[in-house]
Amino acid sequence: MAHRILLYTVDGDARRAESYLASRGLADAFDVTSLAHAPFTCPTADELAGQEAVLGELMPVSGDDVKLVADAGVRLVVSMSVGINHVDVGGLREHGVLVANCPGYCAQDVALHALSLMLDLMRQTTFLNRDVLAGGWDPHHGYAMRRTQGQTLGLVYFGNIARQMVPLAKALGMRVLAWAPTKDEACLAAAGCEKAATLDELLADADVVSLHCPLIPQTRGLIGARELGLMKPTALLVNTARGAVIDEDALVAALDAGQIRAAGLDVLTNETRRDQRLIDHPRCLVTPHAAFVSEEALDTLTSMALDAVIDVLVHGREPKHEVRP
Repeated sequence: MAHRILLYTVDGDARRAESYLASRGLADAFDVTSLAHAPFTCPTADELAGQEAVLGELMPVSGDDVKLVADAGVRLVVSMSVGINHVDVGGLREHGVLVANCPGYCAQDVALHALSLMLDLMRQTTFLNRDVLAGGWDPHHGYAMRRTQGQTLGLVYFGNIARQMVPLAKALGMRVLAWAPTKDEACLAAAGCEKAATLDELLADADVVSLHCPLIPQTRGLIGARELGLMKPTALLVNTARGAVIDEDALVAALDAGQIRAAGLDVLTNETRRDQRLIDHPRCLVTPHAAFVSEEALDTLTSMALDAVIDVLVHGREPKHEVRP
């Protein structure tokens, strides 16, 4: 009998998944149910009934949902994401449910998005356009602009995405500095950047601070009032990591006070009840958690998620990208 799997995505479109399974010669091995859902919701008991695996986009599994998934007989939850902070990995494992994610599927895309936010802030592209739409026509509107050459990009953590940013920034003539507690100086030098001994050192030195850390207890609120106060008043802050690594109250206050020049955010702490103070701020640029999006990334995401399912249900082995507590 075919293995039953639930594809639980925002658009409910199963065509990529069906095409990939067909390319692997496994179209008849799986019975795929595709459901569209509102972001940040978990399937109901009825939707989970009889499913051996669930592939979820923007699908939290925590609290009571853990038992719901386990009681339905689900053997594998695949989070169609890099970050996994919205899934109770330990709780699912206690119930015998494996968890996998899709690391690196969109590293190039997120790096390019972070760089585009940086360049937009440097050239004030969006801010100048807002002024034109309001009836202005002043090429000197806003703050003083500088070339990229000779400026310092500070990377907070150094995973796949930050690594992708280095050659892009170097091509623009920038010096690249990284604060990466798990990377030594030789590793960073080989990648083309310098090591900051501390986060404080990076914040004080960088003209652009770009955040690339996972959301873990040690990074929640990593950039707060004290850290923002260490940055140059001309500095730019870019976040394509997770919203909660920034204290948003502190960021609003810093922007209001001119402690930093501007911010570009692709993520917010709460993306359903969004902080309108940042969205409306004249020195803040917000995009809708879109850094991961490209046709190539979505193809890779689908194949990685389905490879985890194939590993577990067809080959009876642990998925390549299993996440452990």
